[in-house]
Amino acid sequence: MFKIAIFPYVLAAALPLQASALGLEEAVREGLRASSDLELMRAKKAEAGALLDEAKGNRLPRLAVKSAYTRGDEPVYAFASAMKQGTFSMASMATINDPEPVGNYQASLEAGVPLFTGLAISKGIQMREAGARALDAASARAEAGVRFSLVHQWLTALLRRHLLDTVEAAVADSEKEMETADSLREKGMVLGSDYYAAEAILAGLKAYRSQWRRAYDLEREKLNIMLGRPKDTAFEPAGRLDEADFGVGAQNDYLAGALSGRADLKAAAEAEKAAGAWASLQKNSILPVVEAFGVLEANSASLSDFKSAGLYGLRLTLPIGDPGWSARSRAASAGLRAQEAETAGLRRRAAAEVASAWQSYMGAVESARDAALTHEKARQSLELFRPLYRQGRQSVMEVLRAEQAVLEAKSAYYENLFKINLFYAQLRLASETLDDKAVSEIAAATAAK
Repeated sequence: MFKIAIFPYVLAAALPLQASALGLEEAVREGLRASSDLELMRAKKAEAGALLDEAKGNRLPRLAVKSAYTRGDEPVYAFASAMKQGTFSMASMATINDPEPVGNYQASLEAGVPLFTGLAISKGIQMREAGARALDAASARAEAGVRFSLVHQWLTALLRRHLLDTVEAAVADSEKEMETADSLREKGMVLGSDYYAAEAILAGLKAYRSQWRRAYDLEREKLNIMLGRPKDTAFEPAGRLDEADFGVGAQNDYLAGALSGRADLKAAAEAEKAAGAWASLQKNSILPVVEAFGVLEANSASLSDFKSAGLYGLRLTLPIGDPGWSARSRAASAGLRAQEAETAGLRRRAAAEVASAWQSYMGAVESARDAALTHEKARQSLELFRPLYRQGRQSVMEVLRAEQAVLEAKSAYYENLFKINLFYAQLRLASETLDDKAVSEIAAATAAK
């Protein structure tokens, strides 16, 4: 394989004082801490845990304390209040149809114990448990996604730094050639047409330099934003793109890992369980609800001398005319089928993502070899052009064209090295193995030597 001699980048000691070196692993750690997406997932998990506790709490007895003050002369109210207060007498019968206004202070303690709820409590707990597990899996997938985004952005900034360094070197070399051409032109050894054509090529290289400098600044700003820093925080990506062999195996190995370990598939499976519990709950909503209850009540005409009484028993509720039951059951069943279809779609999508990442990685490895050869040949061509040009046997225009060819070939080589690292990260993400160890592999492959 052809190797390209890359200028060794000096790290923190050689960086400008205002710019710090930022390694890949450091960027990933910082970005994970700053991610609002992961903070959102943590809040959702806390919410799911609280809702599960609420569902489990529905098994426990419910207690309620009530109090009220009422006053009126409605006959039934007055008669009943007097009996509850223990003040009813035969004299009360004389005014039963036209009583005096009666005031009543009432306090009660009520308790209810669910004995059978038509499976509502058990299915509710199943739904909340499945929901909590689904959020655990979704949170793990979200973390992997954020980790990949950080790796992608850091690699992009690193690529842009390489491209900028490359074009700056090409412009500097071309300017030296133009200085030589200018002196030769005065001696009549360089044609004016060739000279101006060479100037046009140099102007094109300078345009690349301006564009790539802006692109490098933009990618660093974007990474700063992802890390929760001020966007103008000065840093340089601490590393370099080089040929790397990550030992990628057969595609089917990654596919098997994806189908068995993908967190989004686990989340979808839990969502299916929740949808199944909901469908069962709706189907059984016509079952009776049985509750044991008890009431301890105290009444008084004043805030003293309360008379207490108790009432307890069983309460059964049976919905025998629920016109919405059939529609709710059908809707819940359709929701379950929709979730099953979504899970099947996710499995196919996972397989496609693995295939795409694996093929892209292999293609980048092959293209990097071709790009290395292209660059080597372009560099050799430039080295042959220079002495011929100084001898007056070649045009300065051809020398700058050769400089441009070297720039384009070297840029293409760097882009393929970038893709090797990126597609490896993408393959690990697709197979749910983009963890800290995988990030360390990429960091080691891009470490400046």
